[in-house]
Amino acid sequence: MGSRRQDEVVTRWMAIPGQLRKVVRGLPDASLDRRAGREALSIRETVHHVVEANLIASNIIIAALAKSGSTYDWTWVTPNGAWMERLGYGKAPVGPAVSTLAALSRHLAGLLSVTGDALERTVELYDAPGAPHYTKTVRQILSDEVTHASEHLGALPRRRTRVG
Repeated sequence: MGSRRQDEVVTRWMAIPGQLRKVVRGLPDASLDRRAGREALSIRETVHHVVEANLIASNIIIAALAKSGSTYDWTWVTPNGAWMERLGYGKAPVGPAVSTLAALSRHLAGLLSVTGDALERTVELYDAPGAPHYTKTVRQILSDEVTHASEHLGALPRRRTRVG
């Protein structure tokens, strides 16, 4: 990716903070805590989960940019209910989280725009103890995050209409 044009996957990834803002815009704080079902994440937890996933992905991308082919161990990540409770995702305000992701995505896009083969650089990932390791490109990581956010955000407008 050159500085002349921004790759489509980067553009789509950079749109995630705006999508989060759109989902929560105008919702009273209490409405952020509603769930679509007993086991479903609240809107607030979903926002924090999407932001967290992209924070972690950005660190993985930094590793790939710094040394293509490097390894990243993220076996410590277990984003289940207990994890979210320990991190306070059910109570934390969403505004700072979304603002952080917006700034981070602009920063990372700037790095990608000046790093020659940035989207094709790779990282070997370890995501579960004893699981096979696998390699991804920066492009694949960004694409995965776009898909991940879309899956979570896809349900939020339906929740919003029920909440409001």
